[in-house]
Amino acid sequence: MSGTLLTAEARAKAEVRPTGTSFVGLVGVELRRLWWRRLTKAVLVAVVVLVGVATYSVHQQIRPEAIAQRLDDYRAMVAEQQRQLDAMSPEDKAAQLAECRRGEAAAQSQDPNASFGCDRMFALPSPESFGLLNTARDQVTLGLAKTGVYFFGFLAFLLGASFIAAEFASGAMGNWLTFQPRRLRVGAAKLLAALGGGLAIGVLGVGLSAAGAALVTTVNRPDAAVGLPEVPPAGGSVTESLLRIVAVVALGGFGGAVVGLLLRSTAGVIGLVIGWSIVAEGFVANVFGEGRLQPWLLRLNIDAFLEKGSTYVVTVCRADGCTGQSAVNTYTHGWVYLLTFALVGAALALASFRRRDVT
Repeated sequence: MSGTLLTAEARAKAEVRPTGTSFVGLVGVELRRLWWRRLTKAVLVAVVVLVGVATYSVHQQIRPEAIAQRLDDYRAMVAEQQRQLDAMSPEDKAAQLAECRRGEAAAQSQDPNASFGCDRMFALPSPESFGLLNTARDQVTLGLAKTGVYFFGFLAFLLGASFIAAEFASGAMGNWLTFQPRRLRVGAAKLLAALGGGLAIGVLGVGLSAAGAALVTTVNRPDAAVGLPEVPPAGGSVTESLLRIVAVVALGGFGGAVVGLLLRSTAGVIGLVIGWSIVAEGFVANVFGEGRLQPWLLRLNIDAFLEKGSTYVVTVCRADGCTGQSAVNTYTHGWVYLLTFALVGAALALASFRRRDVT
């Protein structure tokens, strides 16, 4: 009876159901919740403090007085080495060179890539080898950012983990699922928010590094009369290197959220980090498999991604004994490993979040 009293327009409006918050809107809500956490402010302050301390250290290293002292030390060392070379007879030089080459040949019988640098054994050190170069702003920026990359990544990891784990501990997760019952959407939104938080930390760290580099290179600009050599061209783009640093820090925030969804305890997350660092990276990597397990752990692959390749030492045993030999972990292996690690971890975390009770 009541339905017949409704007009067609009123009936159409009554049949409209709210669609709820979109996924993008849900991510925005999680980002705002992340921003208003006190730990977020503490992390930002820690980033500023670290970059400030690192900038001051670089300022002390490249100030004019320090460079002048290093120049004096370099000239004194070159003069002493030249005096020693002048005192040596040609026969002594020839004997030392022959001995060096015999040792190099013996080493190359075991490792074809071994080199003792015999042809350079009587060469005087160059200013470049002594670390005396003109200060290049982009290289100082990159150096500052690399100094803090693991610290930035740990802060992002801790922030992402506590962002998730604290909601389980306080019961806020259960309340939130009352309003947003689709767990996969909620979990994915939280992971993306943590990724965004890590991205912001990385951008802040790199931006502050650039500002600090601009400051110290302006204040400590060397006089042209000093005659410092120019910095040789870098092997890759500095911009690309800085972007890789930002990506690693962003993945740190994402990884923290993944572990937070799995463990649901900030204390458990911290314990896992300590255990992984000591047991996996410190003990297992070097003891088991003669060092060949290192390419399957995090640290070496992060280095490979940041540096476009990294080296590690494996133990090679032959009939005459065991020696350490360098091996290469490629850039491709590094980024594929990190991407796979992140995707598999996210899938496990979302599956766990979907099935486990939140109380």
